[in-house]
Amino acid sequence: MPRSRRNKQVSLTKTQSKGRDLKGEVIEKIRSAIDEYNNIYVFSYENMRSSKFKDARIEWRDSRFFLGKNKLTMVALGRTPEDEYRDGLHKVSKLLSGNVGLLMTSRPKEDVERYFRGFSVPDFARAGARATRTVILHPGKLEPESAFPTYAMGELRRLGLVVEVKDSRLELMEEFVVCKEGQLISPEGARLLVRLDEKLADFQIQLMCHWSEEGLVDF
Repeated sequence: MPRSRRNKQVSLTKTQSKGRDLKGEVIEKIRSAIDEYNNIYVFSYENMRSSKFKDARIEWRDSRFFLGKNKLTMVALGRTPEDEYRDGLHKVSKLLSGNVGLLMTSRPKEDVERYFRGFSVPDFARAGARATRTVILHPGKLEPESAFPTYAMGELRRLGLVVEVKDSRLELMEEFVVCKEGQLISPEGARLLVRLDEKLADFQIQLMCHWSEEGLVDF
């Protein structure tokens, strides 16, 4: 008779130990990077897009990025002057809140500033984001035709549009508000914005400060 996995006992001690080991590995990686690189930059980001950030990782493949584990990073850097890993790093820890990350590099400061100053990449807004402008579809033939082929009629109706096929083209019979500035974008609106090639989000990175052996400097 096959053995049921439902009643399989899992050692809580082993699970907790594994969790501690993984956290310890993260802390060790961060501290090893501190030893390896001369500079640490704290940056904030908005509308993170993994595909776009991948380009930055490739460009800076001789450096290291750390983001998404603020509490562990704070432990690695040190929260107070007494337990900081290097002089002044407890000041960096105080900045690790929300959507922030670290870049550790030995490249010149000028290279870092040149690449990240004004870093902004347009992208499609996701459902739940606030619209940065109003987008309205007016009655008439839907443009561009390539984005609104006749076979898309069923999908567009499910999204809330009143459409008909006229003269082999999709025609909107009633005005439709895709999104309004300042309001949350609906799932239907987000899908329509992609069809319209309307990019209302910007993946942005902004440098906050720079740490080196010489001290901490704000941007």
